[in-house]
Amino acid sequence: MPAALAAAAGDGAARGGYVLAEALDADPGAAAPDVVLVAAGGEVPAALDARRILQREGIATRVVSMPCAAWFRQQSRAYRDAVLPPGAPATVSVGAGAAVGRYQLLGEAGGSIDTGGTGENTVLASCGHGLFDHDGLTAERVAATARATLARAAGAARAGERGRL
Repeated sequence: MPAALAAAAGDGAARGGYVLAEALDADPGAAAPDVVLVAAGGEVPAALDARRILQREGIATRVVSMPCAAWFRQQSRAYRDAVLPPGAPATVSVGAGAAVGRYQLLGEAGGSIDTGGTGENTVLASCGHGLFDHDGLTAERVAATARATLARAAGAARAGERGRL
């Protein structure tokens, strides 16, 4: 990892969260990526792989590393909005065990992957990259959740537009 990138990641980790991988080929006029994947620790590789899948499909996808949601919530509104843009149509929490707190950052257009069955907004899986596939936390499943969350957000936006007519 280049020194400048490592320094930025270190500063971002100290703030509780940071942009790990930016959306590519996003519409230059767009205020936000189409999808933001929020991950920490061992689930980051699945989020990065899902980003590759979604980017190939033309879905501008940002990956945010969120090692500590509590620290992140203590940052300025400007910093939080720069990392998790409020204009993003969909935000998905990809977590293992310690997802408590991250789901609160998702907003109305949020989604999560629940492999443990312990709660609607809880994301659980065994630690260790090799166990994620067994528990269902795969890049394909993350990408599918992102697509579904994006579709749900688009449907809600269309319903809101019909309600104003």
